[in-house]
Amino acid sequence: MSWKSILKPEASVTAGLATAIGVFGVYQLNVGNVAMAQATPSNHPVLESSRKKAGYMAMALVAGMVLLTKDANIGIVGGGTIIAMELAYRHGIMAEPMTGKIQNPNPNTVYEPAENVVAFPFQGATG
Repeated sequence: MSWKSILKPEASVTAGLATAIGVFGVYQLNVGNVAMAQATPSNHPVLESSRKKAGYMAMALVAGMVLLTKDANIGIVGGGTIIAMELAYRHGIMAEPMTGKIQNPNPNTVYEPAENVVAFPFQGATG
């Protein structure tokens, strides 16, 4: 099976730009604009999950368009747009609103092993 685009070169560029606009729209509808993401507290878990959801949806959009048209230009332009959106939103989500500096995730949300735990066979035992 040969991988030959069904689009002419002019249509390939137009479809690539349309896919880039679609990726931009997916991020805007799921996460909001980057300025809003940067104005929220750094590393907000809701924005993180929304960013991931938008990334998966945008990847599905680009993959669907590439498989539908068999055009590599759409994959290149759409993939580049996903990378640009991810970088912009990750910076906006990780930045502290007051200083604009990137903050590490809150140490209170990082996994810590439990202490003073009673082993299961000894739970409820008296004496």
